[in-house]
Amino acid sequence: MPSLVDDAWEWINRARQAQKVAGQLTDPAAKEAVLQLAESYVRLARAAITPAVLGRRELARRRQQ
Repeated sequence: MPSLVDDAWEWINRARQAQKVAGQLTDPAAKEAVLQLAESYVRLARAAITPAVLGRRELARRRQQ
C-alpha cells in the first residue's frame, strides 16, 4: 500500500508539471486555471503530510493488523 508521503510526492510532481504547462500557455484564463490546479495539488500534498493525518493513517494501519 502506498504511503501518504508517497502520495504527497506524486501531487508535488503533478503540481510542477502543471506549472510547467501553465508557463507555456498564452491564454490568460487557461493559464490561471492550470495554476489553480497546481496550487490544489500543493494543498493536497501539504494536507497529506500533516502530523494529524499521518497519525490517523498509522492508527488505522495498526487496527487492521
